[in-house]
Amino acid sequence: MIKKLLSVVLALILMASFYLYALLREDEETKQTDRWVVAKEDAALSARGPLQSTDPQALADAMGVTLPLPPTLISAGVTDDSHHGYYARRLTATNGHSTVWGVRPASASPLIRPAGVSFGQSDKTLMGYPLLVGQDAQYTYHYLTTDQAAFVLRIPTSGDQDALQGFAIAQPN
Repeated sequence: MIKKLLSVVLALILMASFYLYALLREDEETKQTDRWVVAKEDAALSARGPLQSTDPQALADAMGVTLPLPPTLISAGVTDDSHHGYYARRLTATNGHSTVWGVRPASASPLIRPAGVSFGQSDKTLMGYPLLVGQDAQYTYHYLTTDQAAFVLRIPTSGDQDALQGFAIAQPN
């Protein structure tokens, strides 16, 4: 009995010594605490003022990121906005049938997500990024986030099958 008690005490002492050794060896490099720090605001993103244009190149330049756009735009614009105290840039583009809402940075995506719509997994992709899909009575919503921006594509439910194939990709200069 005493041998068992002694071996348990020695095992606890050994574990405690390894734990103390690990604590003493720990420093800022091994903690990697900066990995969990929220990224600072993108310095390149600053207020530019509103832009109303149906030119895909002008819209992409104003947003500063690659955009998915419906074909043959009839109305589109980029505006300045803010989210949680930092600057954001918003896109609205429509061809009368489909609508795209975009926001940069991607962390400001609550500005464009429709209220009351729950998004779930989808097997579709756009621009190499997976799409989340949600629906209400009239529309199907496709949600997409890139490294720098987030987009919601609103398509009437009746034309959902082929609507994503017609979207054009606009890249900034």
